[in-house]
Amino acid sequence: MISSRAAMASYGGAKASKRKSDPAQVWDHLLPKPQKSRGSLSMQLVASFIDAIDGKRIPEGVRLPSSRSIAESLKIGRNTVIAAIDSLIEQGYLLAKDRSGIFVAARNDIEYRDIHPVQAVEPYDWSSRLRPARKVPVRPSDDPQLSLASHNLLYGQFDPSTFPINHWRECERSALGVTEIAEWGRDAFDRDDDALLSSLRQHVLPKHGIWAAQDELLVTLGGQEGRYLVAQLLCRAGTRVGIENPGLTDMAEILATTPAKRVTLNVDEFGLQLSDKLNSCNVVFAMPGHHCPTTAVMPAERRLELLDRARREDMIVVEDTYETELLAHAKMIPSLKSLDREGRVIHVGSLSKCVAPGLRVGFVVASPLVISELRAIRRLIHRHPPGNIQRALAMFIDRGYYHSYMRHVSTTIRRRTDTMVKSIARWLPEARVKHFDGASSFWMELPADIEADALSSMLTKQGILVESGERFYSENARRNCLRIAVSQIPESKIDGAVKSIRAAIRHQASRKARISA
Repeated sequence: MISSRAAMASYGGAKASKRKSDPAQVWDHLLPKPQKSRGSLSMQLVASFIDAIDGKRIPEGVRLPSSRSIAESLKIGRNTVIAAIDSLIEQGYLLAKDRSGIFVAARNDIEYRDIHPVQAVEPYDWSSRLRPARKVPVRPSDDPQLSLASHNLLYGQFDPSTFPINHWRECERSALGVTEIAEWGRDAFDRDDDALLSSLRQHVLPKHGIWAAQDELLVTLGGQEGRYLVAQLLCRAGTRVGIENPGLTDMAEILATTPAKRVTLNVDEFGLQLSDKLNSCNVVFAMPGHHCPTTAVMPAERRLELLDRARREDMIVVEDTYETELLAHAKMIPSLKSLDREGRVIHVGSLSKCVAPGLRVGFVVASPLVISELRAIRRLIHRHPPGNIQRALAMFIDRGYYHSYMRHVSTTIRRRTDTMVKSIARWLPEARVKHFDGASSFWMELPADIEADALSSMLTKQGILVESGERFYSENARRNCLRIAVSQIPESKIDGAVKSIRAAIRHQASRKARISA
């Protein structure tokens, strides 16, 4: 293969400078200048070339300007341009002709042309065919307001400053070894990665008091998929399913996709209340610790009572965990699954929530028959989670990086929550606050006349992101609750954020007073 240097040896030198106009100037409009903040400059240039060639903005057979001209035009190094061109030659996008230069190669891609002109018609009315899901007001991660916010107090936000980048890169590189790829790259059908299953069984589940066999464990795309799979398996017509109120917003939405009957169950400062209403349920989804959104941790006595009630009423308990990894070891309470002696508890957990939400890795622990059925349902959706992510995460856990990271995050969260406690006491003494040790969030009940939705909108305009508590209720919603979290916000910004919340509350209260006067 002729290299880009050889092909351009005569073309890219003095001859290029003698032309009346530099052809590279035309390419300024076709190739955006690479940005250092976006990674490898040569790979950005490769992507720009491919985009322009595939989009037919650069025709076949066109000769490229010299590498020096392109480099000067884009204000990047010539070696960067040469590396990009070499990559494009290797991929077949460019063709190097000896002592003639570099040309856009002919492509063998099929071009689809319309046989008949497309006539404008009335768009099909899909609303007559669909049962649209309720729009839940949750900010997506690509919401511009997240990046523009000066104070992000939303729950579950990724904090790059705490993430062990070097350790994760090390594990990713190891997972890309030839032997490793040969293992995770095959068609595993519906099997999970044996290495990750082993890591979970040996290093993660025992902290929750759970000792599981391999056939009692399923890897999922985050805890969300675990909840969905369990609901699809258990929530049939005639089944009465209990969910907490307030509780996880998406749980109510998941149940809405099933024919089961939803039963809302109240919570108190210790989590799920074991009322008589619970007795009518066939299945109950419970968050014994930390409860979302109140952060309550169910005491051991109530956990035992819940299991006893489940046995007497022939009830299945789905245990959903939140941030229990951040609890101090001395305050760890045995999970419901670890106390279960009959196999009627299904444990749903997540690793990505604490490590990095974008990883989307969770797990379900249950009796072998339940896991087998869940695996069959999962296979119809996507067979299994990506093998490379599973293998890298297994290495991350086995090498001790996971627990080391959890200790670091726990220390960071503890410092931030200590600061938040002081700031709330200083600026919002009238608020009723619920916060249990180890949780990264706070549940606040504001004065009764305060509307949290309007307050959240007002604060967003100031660059301060908070969550209205109204969306966590399935019924009888309280409109004066807020959830704030310290997942991402630096400790130095917490006091100022809480002070701004107080100012917004006072502004809303005074405005209402003027209107009613």
